[in-house]
Amino acid sequence: MLKNPDSFRRIVAGIALLAWPVLEFLAFLTSPPSATHAPAVFRAHPDLVQVSGLLFLWATLSLIPVVLALAHLLRRGAPVAGNVGAALGLLGTGHALTLFTTDFYDLALAQTLPDAQAELVTARTGELWGFLYGMLLPGFLSHVGLFVLFVGLLRAGIVPWWVPVAALAGTLTPFLTQDRAPAVQALGALFHLAAYGWIALRVLRASDGAWRAGLTAPPASPA
Repeated sequence: MLKNPDSFRRIVAGIALLAWPVLEFLAFLTSPPSATHAPAVFRAHPDLVQVSGLLFLWATLSLIPVVLALAHLLRRGAPVAGNVGAALGLLGTGHALTLFTTDFYDLALAQTLPDAQAELVTARTGELWGFLYGMLLPGFLSHVGLFVLFVGLLRAGIVPWWVPVAALAGTLTPFLTQDRAPAVQALGALFHLAAYGWIALRVLRASDGAWRAGLTAPPASPA
């Protein structure tokens, strides 16, 4: 397989498409039982903070081959959407990777400073222009890039209408439920699993030739 670049990249793409929502789901499930980074909560659950932080990091890392795979699928049907979506998605994902290190810093602050001081340092960090405009906000470009890619996949007829809808629902759910328990926020990952998993199965079942050319519309279901 390593000697066949088409086969290797196709399998890596399929695995990444499945790994991203699974890792996201596990990351939310292992998050400390709080909607905020309260020092007392972090101090009480240090292992959960670290496990969850690593899972979020790995989930975001898996988005890099996911973005490249989705852009590759659009090389024939919608190359402009594929290129724009890939550029935004990779830029956003690269910035998002830096954000999950903050969990470890918040944990260290909770373990070494009084709660009021730890909260003050965290709040001050969020006010720094380099962090806010150079790391935090650019990270949201990953969502924009993925949205562009899914619109392209829909317009090219590669995915049915419900796949982009499920992907969007999976992205919005954690934001709409950010004041709820992490287990509730994890429901968004199940929407992602449905959307990205559907594409993953098509990729893994495709021939190397079909992958090389970029997938076309799926065959119509028999009446």
